[in-house]
Amino acid sequence: MRAIPLKLRSQRGASMLLALLFLLICSMVTASILMAAAANAGKHRSNLEEHQTYLALSSAVSLLCDELNGAEYRGRYYYEVEEQYEENDDGELVLVDTLYYLDQSQGTYDGTFSPLLLASFDRLFADAIEASPAVSGFDRITYQSRTAPLAYNLTLTPDTGTSLDGQTIAVSLEIKENYAMYFTATLDNYTIRAELTPTESKPTLPNPLSGEGEKTTLPMKWKIGWITTGEEEDEP
Repeated sequence: MRAIPLKLRSQRGASMLLALLFLLICSMVTASILMAAAANAGKHRSNLEEHQTYLALSSAVSLLCDELNGAEYRGRYYYEVEEQYEENDDGELVLVDTLYYLDQSQGTYDGTFSPLLLASFDRLFADAIEASPAVSGFDRITYQSRTAPLAYNLTLTPDTGTSLDGQTIAVSLEIKENYAMYFTATLDNYTIRAELTPTESKPTLPNPLSGEGEKTTLPMKWKIGWITTGEEEDEP
């Protein structure tokens, strides 16, 4: 008769052990679910932030492309020929020399960034004038500024409709010798790069020069050569 209560107590202890084990398993499963949910929430926030960053950079790049694609540059110069005469013994005027002059005038650039870029394009056109065989042997050549920069650091604040509105985006712009423009927009270690290439030939002088007076080159415009998607920059 005494063995029966002992057996009942033994079964009751086993049942409690199983219950505790079940609670432990449930706690582990719950913790795993909560950790996964937290990880997914963090990943979602990260993806959302990355998407907003990409929107901001894309807006900045689109703004630049719209402005630069819609603009055109023309080089300008003044060509003059001076004939010098002297009176001979018979009192007649005789041509003794012909002098050739060329003065580079300020060009025209109708884009939003004209105060910056016009001087750079005039510098490149000055280089083209200097290298042109059309001015070989000229008696006088004057140029616009030969020291204008060919690289600029700009700041833009695009309208994206996100929390990044009003945030400053750094943009570096570099102008190449062929008038191509490369720019890099950076925000929060993400970068978009693009190239704009001339759609027409570079501004040049006709050879030989003819017709004195103020002259203008054919207009040069730009188009998008390539553009990258947002990419994460390596930490320095």
